[in-house]
Amino acid sequence: MRDSFSEKMRLFLLNGIPLLSSLVLMFLFFMPLSSVQLNYFRPFVGLICVYYWTLKREDLFGFCSAFIIGFLTDVYSSSPLGVNILLMMGVIAATAWLAHYFQSSSFGVAWFIFALICLSYTLSKWILLMIYAGRFLPVWEAFLGCFSTIMFYPLITLINTKIQNRFLPQEYIDE
Repeated sequence: MRDSFSEKMRLFLLNGIPLLSSLVLMFLFFMPLSSVQLNYFRPFVGLICVYYWTLKREDLFGFCSAFIIGFLTDVYSSSPLGVNILLMMGVIAATAWLAHYFQSSSFGVAWFIFALICLSYTLSKWILLMIYAGRFLPVWEAFLGCFSTIMFYPLITLINTKIQNRFLPQEYIDE
Protein backbone atom coordinates (compact mmCIF):
# COMPACT_ATOMS: atom_id res chain seq x y z
CA MET A 1 0.00 0.00 0.00
CA ARG A 2 1.29 3.43 -0.90
CA ASP A 3 2.07 5.95 1.78
CA SER A 4 0.19 9.18 1.60
CA PHE A 5 1.98 12.45 0.91
CA SER A 6 1.40 13.64 4.46
CA GLU A 7 2.96 10.45 5.86
CA LYS A 8 6.01 10.91 3.63
CA MET A 9 6.34 14.54 4.73
CA ARG A 10 6.05 13.54 8.37
CA LEU A 11 8.85 11.00 7.99
CA PHE A 12 10.98 13.53 6.08
CA LEU A 13 10.57 16.11 8.84
CA LEU A 14 11.25 13.56 11.58
CA ASN A 15 14.44 12.50 9.81
CA GLY A 16 15.59 16.13 9.70
CA ILE A 17 15.11 16.82 13.41
CA PRO A 18 18.70 15.99 14.46
CA LEU A 19 20.22 18.32 11.86
CA LEU A 20 17.66 21.07 12.45
CA SER A 21 18.07 21.00 16.23
CA SER A 22 21.86 21.05 15.84
CA LEU A 23 21.67 24.09 13.57
CA VAL A 24 19.37 25.95 15.96
CA LEU A 25 21.68 25.25 18.90
CA MET A 26 24.72 26.31 16.89
CA PHE A 27 23.15 29.60 15.89
CA LEU A 28 22.09 30.28 19.49
CA PHE A 29 25.68 29.87 20.64
CA PHE A 30 27.04 31.83 17.66
CA MET A 31 25.39 35.02 18.90
CA PRO A 32 27.89 37.87 18.91
CA LEU A 33 29.49 38.51 22.27
CA SER A 34 30.51 41.95 23.47
CA SER A 35 34.02 40.87 24.45
CA VAL A 36 36.73 39.47 22.22
CA GLN A 37 38.06 37.41 25.12
CA LEU A 38 34.64 35.76 25.63
CA ASN A 39 34.74 34.57 22.01
CA TYR A 40 37.63 32.27 22.94
CA PHE A 41 35.42 30.69 25.60
CA ARG A 42 32.65 29.89 23.11
CA PRO A 43 31.90 26.13 23.10
CA PHE A 44 31.96 24.04 19.91
CA VAL A 45 28.26 23.22 19.95
CA GLY A 46 28.42 21.68 16.49
CA LEU A 47 30.98 19.17 17.76
CA ILE A 48 28.77 18.23 20.70
CA CYS A 49 25.76 17.76 18.42
CA VAL A 50 27.70 15.69 15.87
CA TYR A 51 28.96 13.44 18.65
CA TYR A 52 25.56 13.15 20.36
CA TRP A 53 23.46 12.43 17.28
CA THR A 54 26.02 10.00 15.86
CA LEU A 55 26.08 8.14 19.14
CA LYS A 56 22.30 8.11 19.66
CA ARG A 57 20.77 8.17 16.16
CA GLU A 58 23.37 7.30 13.56
CA ASP A 59 20.59 6.34 11.16
CA LEU A 60 19.31 9.95 11.08
CA PHE A 61 22.59 11.84 11.35
CA GLY A 62 25.21 10.96 8.78
CA PHE A 63 28.12 12.42 6.89
CA CYS A 64 25.91 14.90 5.00
CA SER A 65 24.69 16.40 8.27
CA ALA A 66 28.25 16.57 9.63
CA PHE A 67 29.35 18.24 6.39
CA ILE A 68 26.67 20.92 6.76
CA ILE A 69 27.60 21.54 10.40
CA GLY A 70 31.30 21.71 9.54
CA PHE A 71 30.65 24.05 6.60
CA LEU A 72 28.57 26.45 8.69
CA THR A 73 31.17 26.36 11.47
CA ASP A 74 33.86 27.26 8.92
CA VAL A 75 31.77 30.08 7.52
CA TYR A 76 30.87 31.57 10.89
CA SER A 77 34.24 31.19 12.58
CA SER A 78 36.15 32.58 9.59
CA SER A 79 38.47 29.61 9.61
CA PRO A 80 39.77 28.30 6.29
CA LEU A 81 37.04 26.51 4.41
CA GLY A 82 37.34 22.79 4.92
CA VAL A 83 39.09 22.65 8.30
CA ASN A 84 35.97 22.05 10.38
CA ILE A 85 34.40 20.00 7.59
CA LEU A 86 37.35 17.61 7.63
CA LEU A 87 37.41 17.43 11.41
CA MET A 88 33.63 16.87 11.71
CA MET A 89 33.92 14.03 9.21
CA GLY A 90 36.67 12.54 11.37
CA VAL A 91 34.57 12.93 14.50
CA ILE A 92 31.55 11.23 12.95
CA ALA A 93 33.72 8.37 11.65
CA ALA A 94 35.46 7.89 15.01
CA THR A 95 32.20 8.10 16.97
CA ALA A 96 30.43 5.66 14.67
CA TRP A 97 33.36 3.26 14.95
CA LEU A 98 33.56 3.54 18.75
CA ALA A 99 29.79 3.61 19.33
CA HIS A 100 29.27 -0.12 19.55
CA TYR A 101 31.83 -0.26 22.39
CA PHE A 102 30.26 2.35 24.67
CA GLN A 103 26.79 3.11 23.32
CA SER A 104 25.01 1.52 26.28
CA SER A 105 27.46 2.81 28.87
CA SER A 106 26.86 5.49 31.47
CA PHE A 107 26.77 9.21 30.88
CA GLY A 108 30.14 9.63 32.59
CA VAL A 109 31.83 7.26 30.15
CA ALA A 110 30.26 9.02 27.17
CA TRP A 111 31.38 12.38 28.59
CA PHE A 112 34.93 11.09 29.09
CA ILE A 113 35.07 9.73 25.51
CA PHE A 114 33.72 13.07 24.29
CA ALA A 115 36.45 14.89 26.23
CA LEU A 116 39.09 12.78 24.46
CA ILE A 117 37.48 13.42 21.08
CA CYS A 118 37.22 17.14 21.84
CA LEU A 119 40.89 17.31 22.83
CA SER A 120 41.97 15.56 19.63
CA TYR A 121 39.62 17.77 17.57
CA THR A 122 41.08 20.92 19.15
CA LEU A 123 44.67 19.78 18.76
CA SER A 124 44.09 18.83 15.12
CA LYS A 125 42.36 22.13 14.40
CA TRP A 126 45.14 24.09 16.09
CA ILE A 127 47.79 22.28 14.01
CA LEU A 128 45.86 22.75 10.75
CA LEU A 129 45.36 26.45 11.45
CA MET A 130 49.06 26.88 12.24
CA ILE A 131 49.97 25.18 8.97
CA TYR A 132 47.55 27.42 7.11
CA ALA A 133 48.76 30.61 8.83
CA GLY A 134 52.41 29.64 8.56
CA ARG A 135 53.14 30.77 12.09
CA PHE A 136 52.73 29.66 15.68
CA LEU A 137 49.28 30.38 17.13
CA PRO A 138 48.68 30.75 20.89
CA VAL A 139 47.65 27.44 22.37
CA TRP A 140 45.47 28.99 25.10
CA GLU A 141 43.04 30.39 22.51
CA ALA A 142 42.38 26.96 21.08
CA PHE A 143 42.16 25.06 24.31
CA LEU A 144 39.97 27.57 26.14
CA GLY A 145 37.21 26.71 23.65
CA CYS A 146 37.92 23.03 24.22
CA PHE A 147 37.55 23.45 27.97
CA SER A 148 34.26 25.30 27.61
CA THR A 149 33.00 22.65 25.17
CA ILE A 150 33.70 19.87 27.65
CA MET A 151 31.95 21.87 30.40
CA PHE A 152 28.90 22.62 28.23
CA TYR A 153 28.55 19.00 27.11
CA PRO A 154 25.97 18.03 29.79
CA LEU A 155 23.73 21.02 28.97
CA ILE A 156 23.74 20.46 25.21
CA THR A 157 23.27 16.72 25.73
CA LEU A 158 20.28 17.40 27.99
CA ILE A 159 18.71 19.66 25.36
CA ASN A 160 19.32 17.10 22.60
CA THR A 161 17.90 14.33 24.79
CA LYS A 162 14.74 16.37 25.42
CA ILE A 163 14.41 16.98 21.67
CA GLN A 164 14.93 13.30 20.92
CA ASN A 165 12.40 12.17 23.52
CA ARG A 166 9.83 14.76 22.41
CA PHE A 167 10.07 14.54 18.64
CA LEU A 168 11.52 11.08 18.01
CA PRO A 169 9.34 8.84 20.16
CA GLN A 170 10.01 5.14 20.65
CA GLU A 171 7.35 4.05 18.13
CA TYR A 172 9.14 6.09 15.45
CA ILE A 173 12.42 4.35 16.30
CA ASP A 174 10.81 0.94 15.86
CA GLU A 175 9.42 1.73 12.39
